[in-house]
Amino acid sequence: MRPFGRPRSAGRPLSRALSLSARPVLNRLVKVDRDREGHVILQVPRADNSLVRSVTRWFRLPPYKPIALDELGTFVIELCDGRRTVRDLVDMFAKRYKLNRREAEVGMTTFLRTLARRSIIALVIEGEDVPAP
Repeated sequence: MRPFGRPRSAGRPLSRALSLSARPVLNRLVKVDRDREGHVILQVPRADNSLVRSVTRWFRLPPYKPIALDELGTFVIELCDGRRTVRDLVDMFAKRYKLNRREAEVGMTTFLRTLARRSIIALVIEGEDVPAP
């Protein structure tokens, strides 16, 4: 058990083929802004529990935590629309940044896994419904 939160669920392990066929969808609670250069700034809501609320009030923190993305992160977030699969994103990323498929796949899956752990995106598996916007 984690000291400050609920225990993580084990979830179901995904095969490589199944994970590449998943469709990433941006969490509807995450706000997307842009900076002057056009890069995405994600406004991620803070956790909703008594400890976080107390700390947020005490230090007068905003209810959203900003996460600034670079050009690569912006490119990926713009493609997380629920229609394209991870495989499609890998192919587009490899083509745009002139990477071989393996390099693009490793980088993309690592980044998407990080976004999913932070609840910024969800990975929808074929046969499951896309969350309503």
